[in-house]
Amino acid sequence: MTSLEIQGDLPDSISADLLQNIAEHILGLEAADTDFEIALLLTDSGQMREYNRKFRGVDGFTDVLSFEGEVLDLGGRNLRLCDIIIDTNQVFRQKGQNTYNEEFWQVLIHALLHLAGYDHIKPADKKKMEDAEENYRKQIPGAQKRGY
Repeated sequence: MTSLEIQGDLPDSISADLLQNIAEHILGLEAADTDFEIALLLTDSGQMREYNRKFRGVDGFTDVLSFEGEVLDLGGRNLRLCDIIIDTNQVFRQKGQNTYNEEFWQVLIHALLHLAGYDHIKPADKKKMEDAEENYRKQIPGAQKRGY
């Protein structure tokens, strides 16, 4: 089970229910033995730069930060407390030929996969994560990049 608490303003075309369903779908498939409680913060570039500096030591902008928090043992089930922060301004700036929604889904999928244990440091891990991102983009209406 995945619980998603959203702070900040969602784009009009994206509902909280849809976000919840996508998080449940991806994390249910990728980490079926773990329940997730996720706080999703949608913020602006100035605040994101502060978070990036505070948590990563990087004085610059980024589109998303994911934090895998504490894991609680609930008697046979694990509950992982997590945070995702998305810079909605950066999502718009980097969208290129994508729609805003396409780019938003890309960033969210990326963050959820990090929570499920994916990484992109090593080339083999990066390829595995990119393949998973593409797979999930195809499953979300409006998430596919035009031309796929």
